[in-house]
Amino acid sequence: MTDNEMMLDYLLGMGAMQPEMQDLRRRQAMIDQLRAQGMQAPQGQMVGKHYVPPSLTQYASQLGQGYMARQAQGRQQSEMQRMNEQQRKMIEDLRRRRQPSGMPVGLPDIPGVTGGVSDYSDF
Repeated sequence: MTDNEMMLDYLLGMGAMQPEMQDLRRRQAMIDQLRAQGMQAPQGQMVGKHYVPPSLTQYASQLGQGYMARQAQGRQQSEMQRMNEQQRKMIEDLRRRRQPSGMPVGLPDIPGVTGGVSDYSDF
């Protein structure tokens, strides 16, 4: 397989992920907006000449928004990890196809260092 064919495969693979990435960006914007709303303090109102303080339900709603934003952020992070893993596998497959048979795929071992790249995949 030539370099041009491999580049085309890579670009096609990345293009296939484009709608998912746009969806993740859109969801992240909604999460950020929900989190910002959860950070705003409830406001009292003036009714006639009397001040009406915020009710307990307004405070509960604010807590609920913060909780929902946190839950959505957790789902978003797991989805991003899945997308990153999918992209990593695609690149590894391209490297494997490019390597001559019998050549190892991946990073070489470093003398004196235990573990591999997978030990640091959580970062």
